[in-house]
Amino acid sequence: MERLRKAGPNERRCIVRQALGYYRTLVVGGIYTLERPSTGFSLQSILIKALKYCVAKHPILSACIDGQETEAPEFARPSILDLINHINILDTPDLLDEKSLIKLTLAQTNDHVFTCCDKTPPWQITVLPLSAAEQSETTRYLILFGYYHSHGDGKSGLAFHKTLLSGLKQAQSVDCVYDDDPKFASPSMPLLPTLEMAGRLSISWSYLLSPLLGAYLPAFVATPLGIRASATPEADDQWAGNKTFFDPERYQTSLEVVSIGHSHVQKILQKCRKHDVKFTGLLHQVIVQALSKELPAEKAGCFVSQTAVDLRSHLEGISDDDMALCPTAYYELFKRTSDDETSREPSLISDAFWDAARTTTQNLAQTAGTLNNQPVGLLAYLRNMYPWTRGQVGKRRECSYELSNIMSFNPGSFESEKSWNIESMIFSQPANVGSGCLNFNVVSRYQGDLTIVISWQVGALNVQDEQVFAERVGQRMTTSLESFDRI
Repeated sequence: MERLRKAGPNERRCIVRQALGYYRTLVVGGIYTLERPSTGFSLQSILIKALKYCVAKHPILSACIDGQETEAPEFARPSILDLINHINILDTPDLLDEKSLIKLTLAQTNDHVFTCCDKTPPWQITVLPLSAAEQSETTRYLILFGYYHSHGDGKSGLAFHKTLLSGLKQAQSVDCVYDDDPKFASPSMPLLPTLEMAGRLSISWSYLLSPLLGAYLPAFVATPLGIRASATPEADDQWAGNKTFFDPERYQTSLEVVSIGHSHVQKILQKCRKHDVKFTGLLHQVIVQALSKELPAEKAGCFVSQTAVDLRSHLEGISDDDMALCPTAYYELFKRTSDDETSREPSLISDAFWDAARTTTQNLAQTAGTLNNQPVGLLAYLRNMYPWTRGQVGKRRECSYELSNIMSFNPGSFESEKSWNIESMIFSQPANVGSGCLNFNVVSRYQGDLTIVISWQVGALNVQDEQVFAERVGQRMTTSLESFDRI
């Protein structure tokens, strides 16, 4: 093994919860299309060549985790990769419709556990052949890139698919420099710097002291002083579902998939621009309205949200096309909306709706605009992450839900070429033992549909029927988003 570098604080946080089983496989996927496959076409052969191209472009793909059970894990690189370990081609069952099949495959991939992470980099592509339209010469595949969060954030998944798409095109070229031998010599490139190395995450004393003192002072001292062991907002009546729990035998991700057509997305974005609102800010209001309608007031007086915020624009040597771990988090407390507000027709959406969405938009922009006093910067002061992470189990969840919008994927101009393309994208996080009840994972294809995956840890929601609840939340979100056409 070639020693690469030590894991940074945020990478350590991910490695610890992965090793404990509290958070498993992050997934960014796409439905790939191929026009008129050539005679003698071998999917595995093409994938091996394309993955060699990806590994050569992204150094983290050849990185293992040494010492993941310790407080000082390091990244290391084996001299040879066996790409067979990173390809999982599934048979397509005939019993399920396409949406159900995608949901099942996605949830199973989210729950996947990578073993031998000290010898084999923790990532894999799962390929599911999909049915084509009658008399169509286009072959369709669901290709899910599953990876441990230590190896990249959500945007890293988009960077991977951009590279994979190029690799697939090159793999079919007579000029392709890669063969289909699954054994591949690891590249000699250094890893990209950690978030903390690429940018200075400065923390002021006032920002540091509240969570630091709150973690050590007795509650009867800290509470009257307004000191909490957290940087997140809190309210007694916030919806938090069940307390955090972990049973490795019963850990399971469940999910619901919401799709919004391109024409609706365009109308929503037009309305957002008119009101000086970004889509993520609007989406928070749509989520809060849906949750307020589905949850009784005595159980959910308010909601605390966590939003993933990308810091790449402030980091030296890391771009949108790189696989890296670059997020921080923004937290906001939303009061539940009244029954009157949630039952209104979209044409009667109040100024308060847009004002709230605009406030969130401005706060998110402010968070994304600095490296100062970021929650992720507090991790540098946490020396022993294993006991701290284990200590989160059994506590009330700090937030109600997490929203992660990795934005739009642009596959480039492939439409005119009879080759590989991507028709839609999907993004899903696994059950998160130590975070909010629900994850709302958002991605779209440029000039295409928007997909929202609602995912959660089975047993976390504290509702009678979790699947029905998530379906109803998804339906309400769909109705709201599609009805912006009529505003």
